[in-house]
Amino acid sequence: MYHQFNVDDFEGLRKTVKQLKEECTSVGDYKTYYKAWGNEIIKIKSHIGRPQAMKEINALRDFAIQHDHKFGLYTATYTTAYILGQINDRHGAYVNYLKAADYLKRYFPEESTAPIYVSLSTLTLSEKKDTTAIRYAEAALKDPQITPTHRYMARCCICTAWGWIGNVGKFDEAYAKLKAIKAPPKEHARTLTVEIFRAHLHGQHDEAIKLAHQFKSRQNYLLYVYKTYEWAGDYKKTFYAFKDYELDVARAENESKELRLANKRLKLEHMAHELENERLEVEAAKLKLQNTNIELSNAAIKLKNDSLQQQTQHAKLNEIKSRMEAQQQSEHAHHILIVAASIIALITIAYLLFFLYRRHRQMKRLESMNAQLQTAYDQLEKTTTAKERIESELRIARDIQMSMLPQVFPHRSDFQLYARMTPAKAVGGDLYDFFLQDNLLYLCIGDVSGKGVPASMFMSVAVKLFRTFALEGYSPVEVATRMNESLAADNENGMFVTMFIATVDLKTGRMNYCNAGHNPPLLDGEFMTVEPNAPLGLWQELEFVEEHQNSIKGRSLFLYTDGITEAENEHKDQYGEDRMQELLKKNLHRSAQQTIDCIHESVSQFVGKAEPSDDITKLCLKLI
Repeated sequence: MYHQFNVDDFEGLRKTVKQLKEECTSVGDYKTYYKAWGNEIIKIKSHIGRPQAMKEINALRDFAIQHDHKFGLYTATYTTAYILGQINDRHGAYVNYLKAADYLKRYFPEESTAPIYVSLSTLTLSEKKDTTAIRYAEAALKDPQITPTHRYMARCCICTAWGWIGNVGKFDEAYAKLKAIKAPPKEHARTLTVEIFRAHLHGQHDEAIKLAHQFKSRQNYLLYVYKTYEWAGDYKKTFYAFKDYELDVARAENESKELRLANKRLKLEHMAHELENERLEVEAAKLKLQNTNIELSNAAIKLKNDSLQQQTQHAKLNEIKSRMEAQQQSEHAHHILIVAASIIALITIAYLLFFLYRRHRQMKRLESMNAQLQTAYDQLEKTTTAKERIESELRIARDIQMSMLPQVFPHRSDFQLYARMTPAKAVGGDLYDFFLQDNLLYLCIGDVSGKGVPASMFMSVAVKLFRTFALEGYSPVEVATRMNESLAADNENGMFVTMFIATVDLKTGRMNYCNAGHNPPLLDGEFMTVEPNAPLGLWQELEFVEEHQNSIKGRSLFLYTDGITEAENEHKDQYGEDRMQELLKKNLHRSAQQTIDCIHESVSQFVGKAEPSDDITKLCLKLI
């Protein structure tokens, strides 16, 4: 089965999977049963299409639920994530990969999670979340059951991430570890990507261009050609290469649009042909009528000539008889002319009626087209009005959202606290909150998946839940657990929030905290080692780990969202963790507000005129 999978023998694979499933059923080996079925689904997506593959996934899931097979549910979730990743649904793939990893940890700890973490690393690399990609790749390498192929893929992800960040030292260190592993033949594209970054970071731009030409994917080839010209500082070539890359990315969508336009053009041409045929039919009928008139006239002339000839021949026999016959012939000719005139009149009337009927149909069509144009104009006017109303509502929503976050900060002698949130759009998904309960300071910071209105609504619920549970005096881990149960219930859209929740005793300086999938905070400019846990809202009945610091008195605590470290300038360079850490160390002696303002100004100057890609939130606490 695996041999046929790797050589892409689709028909042979389907026959083998059918036999293998029958054997697995007879001996009760359902792990192999579901692995075989999952491999078949992946190939069905490539050879038949996504709808058929998703239909097979639903059948697999229904079978697993019917027989209460947890490994079948894991296989359905993992295969769904893989297919969603293939069709560029990154959010759906991300959520399903996390669910698949949780299934393995809970029910099958003997199974390797390395393939999932490698896929997550690859997925976050495509979103330019380089530091997150490194964390997932390192998680894969920690798996004792990782295969050589996945070890090589994880090392490639780490090298590529450091390459995008531009850290030569870290890249060379990761590259040395990668070269100690034999490259699998199917990972040619990953190997090429790493070699291109090696050439770029060491100034070998001509070699990078040659390597880019080896990509089978035209999109990858164009991407790294234009990036190499940009790294080399040749902005003229960068412009043309980037233009080709953008055209190739938009090609599929343009082809679809062109097909729709071609269909419309064919319809219009068909209508034009119909009108032309109708016009030709009318002209032919008119010409036929003229020919009939001429023929009738000729017939009348001929009859008249015949009559005159007969009168001349019979004149000699009998003058009286000739005159009588001449009179009869004259009356006969007159009768024929009357009949011919009647026929001509009938034909003319029929032609006019036909012409008026066709003209009426054309006017009906024109009226229909005019009505359609009027409808389109009305819809455009309604859309414009709705857009203005939505923009107004978004401004109101922004004011409401910002009013939910504390804007007044305490001025006390025993501690300083200051925070700031800048949304990427009209409304955002980042959050922070704090309040005092006797001598215990509650604080949190969070980042909701996605952006815009859905993220802001989810953020509002998260803030309300945090304050509700915290006011009841629960510990950070209890707050995280109760928030997760509430957010995960009926969460059909699969949204989640990463959060750092903490309590600080202002007398002793002890800090208890629970990190729910959020970026690790910095204490005196150094990253804290924290338990990652899972984000809140993905699924219920999760267990969270609480940690503590004995005392943070006299120290500076800085919390942030990844909108800072992943902020990009016009050249697609990221702000990064190193730049943020260095700036914090230089400003340890400043107040909490000065620290926040310093970070905000630094990020703004770095981004420049580039469009903001994510919400930016930061919070600083200094315990005196």
